[in-house]
Amino acid sequence: MVIDMNFLKQIAFFRKKTPTKVRKLVSFKDKTSTEYKAALTIKKVLDPLVDTSTRDLNQMVETLFKKLMANRMGFFTIVKFDMKNYFPSISLRYAYEYYIKDKIDKKYWPLFEKYCDEIKYNLQGLPTSSNFADIMSKALKDELIDFFHVDGLTNCFYYVDDFVLLFKKRVNEIYIKFGILECIKKVFYKYNTLPYQNKVKAHIDDEKYVFLDDTKLPANFTWLGYKIGITYGWQGIGITLDISDFKRNWYQKVISKAVKDNYQDEDKMRIMLYASTRSLVTKIRKAGMPSKNISLSPYKFYKNLKKYPELIGEDTRRFMKDSVKNAFVQQNISVPYYIKDNNPNSGYSIWHNFFSNKAVVLNKKIGWSYQKLYDLLKKYTNEDIHSKSYDELANIFIKNFVISMK
Repeated sequence: MVIDMNFLKQIAFFRKKTPTKVRKLVSFKDKTSTEYKAALTIKKVLDPLVDTSTRDLNQMVETLFKKLMANRMGFFTIVKFDMKNYFPSISLRYAYEYYIKDKIDKKYWPLFEKYCDEIKYNLQGLPTSSNFADIMSKALKDELIDFFHVDGLTNCFYYVDDFVLLFKKRVNEIYIKFGILECIKKVFYKYNTLPYQNKVKAHIDDEKYVFLDDTKLPANFTWLGYKIGITYGWQGIGITLDISDFKRNWYQKVISKAVKDNYQDEDKMRIMLYASTRSLVTKIRKAGMPSKNISLSPYKFYKNLKKYPELIGEDTRRFMKDSVKNAFVQQNISVPYYIKDNNPNSGYSIWHNFFSNKAVVLNKKIGWSYQKLYDLLKKYTNEDIHSKSYDELANIFIKNFVISMK
């Protein structure tokens, strides 16, 4: 059965444009094929080997905040680096032979070997891509901790290929670069007997690399969508927390597009919904679909801002207060009276909605009543809502008012 499979014939290559670059991705052509089901089996076998805690971005960033604030009066060094073109630089056979094989049941060995030898590298977009990358990143993290623990390393954070090292003392930068390269060699280049070798390299000599310590303040660095600013005063280290410039600019463009595409007098509710920081929506369960969270706006990482409001930087404060108004200005649309007044308690203010826990909750037990939902749909849509159930009304609401992030 394993011999009869041909993974490469089932894979389609395509390009996806993101705000920063064009990504080369792959996917299976036929989701019912034996090859695709085999790939899902491989993913399932790998799942227990993955450190799932590294996928909680908010928790990692919060831990970093706490560590920095706990060391307010002391020395420190922070190093940030990531990998160049990480996913397709990983040799699947290498990862399998030296970091996976001994940890899985022998009955899966032929399948893994067939898969790794055919695909060769960790092409992004396959069901297994993230697991292979995470396993190798975990190996690098362990090596970094082992190498730097005598140098005061207190934490090694990573999200896929983005690493942050936090030391409780000043460490020589040349020595740190040397250590990072040595660890990469030990993890990815220790063995050279395989035909398909790793091509992994780190960004340690360009703008993506960050080295700072308590002698280089004030300074800032971005990580996982946050811009973390560090200053030094008589009270010790001061930290500010912003949305990264790139994320903030991108969100502003999305809001502006939403205003341009949807602005009519009767559509002002849609703009208000966009300023809502979250929405809990109960989906129809007829097809066995569970309750599901749907975000109407891209502020998932505001969780940490809410925990530390005193840290929020001025740029992010202005953005949260004025982004909806600015969207009208950017589109050369007259700012409506209900936004122009700049009411700090306005439902069009992301800042107000965020700190007042204002959200749209489509759940008849804990949120909007049936009657309120019915009345809103009757006022703002031409949909047939007569004799509809609550879940049906909720789905009509989603169809009419959720603004696309694309």
